[in-house]
Amino acid sequence: MKYSILSNILYFYRYLYREIPKTAVYHGIEVLGRILLPFFGILMPGIVVSAVEGGDLFRGLGLIGLAGLGVLLCNVLLNWGTYRVYFGENWFRTILQSDAVLRETKCLYRYVEYGDEQKIIKRAYHSMEGGDWAVSYRMLAYPKDLIVNAACFFLYSTVLGILKPWLVAVLLLLSFVNYGILRLRNFWQLAAREQFAQSDREINYLKQTFRNTEMAKDVRIFAMYDWLMTLRKKIFGDRVKMERRHNRKMIAVDCMQFLLNVLRNGFAYGYLIYSCLRGEISVAGFLVYFGAINGFSGFVTGIVNTYSNLKLANADASCFRRLLELPDIQQEGQVPEALYRQPAEIVFQDVSFSYGKQKVYDHFHLKIRPGEKIALLGVNGAGKTTLVKLLCGLYEPDSGKILINGVDISTVPKKALYRLFSVVFQEATVFPYPMGSNLSMKVPEETDETKVWDSLRKAGLEKLFREKGIRSDSYMTKVAFQDGVELSGGQQQRFLLARAIYKDGNILILDEPTAALDPIAESEIYQEYVNISRGRTSLFISHRLASTRFSDRILFLENGRVAEEGTHEELMELGGSYAHMFEIQSRYYVSQNAQSANCSKSSSDFARGAV
Repeated sequence: MKYSILSNILYFYRYLYREIPKTAVYHGIEVLGRILLPFFGILMPGIVVSAVEGGDLFRGLGLIGLAGLGVLLCNVLLNWGTYRVYFGENWFRTILQSDAVLRETKCLYRYVEYGDEQKIIKRAYHSMEGGDWAVSYRMLAYPKDLIVNAACFFLYSTVLGILKPWLVAVLLLLSFVNYGILRLRNFWQLAAREQFAQSDREINYLKQTFRNTEMAKDVRIFAMYDWLMTLRKKIFGDRVKMERRHNRKMIAVDCMQFLLNVLRNGFAYGYLIYSCLRGEISVAGFLVYFGAINGFSGFVTGIVNTYSNLKLANADASCFRRLLELPDIQQEGQVPEALYRQPAEIVFQDVSFSYGKQKVYDHFHLKIRPGEKIALLGVNGAGKTTLVKLLCGLYEPDSGKILINGVDISTVPKKALYRLFSVVFQEATVFPYPMGSNLSMKVPEETDETKVWDSLRKAGLEKLFREKGIRSDSYMTKVAFQDGVELSGGQQQRFLLARAIYKDGNILILDEPTAALDPIAESEIYQEYVNISRGRTSLFISHRLASTRFSDRILFLENGRVAEEGTHEELMELGGSYAHMFEIQSRYYVSQNAQSANCSKSSSDFARGAV
């Protein structure tokens, strides 16, 4: 949905005045100062000349003093109001950005992952970059510019109308021609916007990549320097060519505007000089009219330019407004008691789901019995993580139902539904907050210290943390604090497991929890998985088939369906995809063990020979 310019202007101003009410007063002072100051500016020369021609020294000095005082007061008011406005609008931009982030956490999760809404969200964030070029600043500044230019245009038209009304009409007609030139400029800018946006994405990625210290090893080992420099040269070279093409068009527009201004002002000034020479206006009048013509042209151009820029800004404003107005997910409501019955039963009933046109599940059926430990396996892209996101309510099925203890989760408020799950996702994050808050996901005052250390113990981290002096109030990561705690890949995986243990949800879900662990640590995690999953329904996603030994049932997904299911022994007897995958993995380990055994035997024979 695209909102009108007026609708967006009112939206941003209402938002600003609701958050920072005093800004309305400062806006009034700023606009008044910007209107009066140039008007006094064109009157001053005429007042001075008039006083000199009158021959009354004291009266002349008094008039000059009053006019100067008026200019001084306008300047003071304008500078004070402008400073206050600038501070308020910058603070308002920060408020909008934080509100946008919060809105992302309240809207449907799929909006941030795929589809048209994701594009809107990305463009909305991009529109708030660039400091004073942010869309919030433009949607607040341009309307003020229009008011100032329109008010000054009216005042100057009044002055010029006293001289000759038809002069105002001619100047207006030429200004409309200028508007046509600016529309051509806008057309070219809009046409180039997508090209520049793609170029910006490539340049930003390149900047982020060059700042990424994790790449340092690869750059050196694989001798990537020359390749990266070639890539940089190409990306920046393409951008320079785009800029040159675009600048040539903008220069052409500027030249057309310049010629039009010369024609417009030359005609007006010529007529003014002609009238003065004929004695139709006085010297003082000449100065006033001269300033009025000069200002008139500038204000008409200002109206046209500002309106043109406002139309460009409105597209970004509509995107940002759409982000802020994305509907909230249902957070509160009645929750059936059966939902929290433990252990939980899970049923996927004729579920279909797709990412846009990409179908993932089509009439999918699955029943997980209460307290069952399920191992979910399959090749990449089989839909394992998607199934988990559907179960957790992060995605909504296109059709069908997902039932937990017989309750359709689409009828359950999200806040109540999320409370059911203790989940470790592949992309879970450690935040730059105190260690205890990272586990509880609550403020330190609401964090249970005993529960924190119990969770770390069960995840195998308590001893390490105590030895390193890591306390519950120790900050994690070095993003915000230089002395923050950095964890290795395996330690981070255990830490995320501790977070899931702390929450103690009815349903435990682990998505590739051992991906960064060595075999010994992996075995320990599997054993801990058995302990913490006891008495609750749990799903375990992994590519390493050793985990299946700890599960009651294995589900092997292929092409959005359960291709095989059963225990490890049953699936091995079946001889299907699971058995083939297990054979490939076990063959590697057997080969490695055989090599180790041969090495040990050779060493023993050598030792006996030496003796």
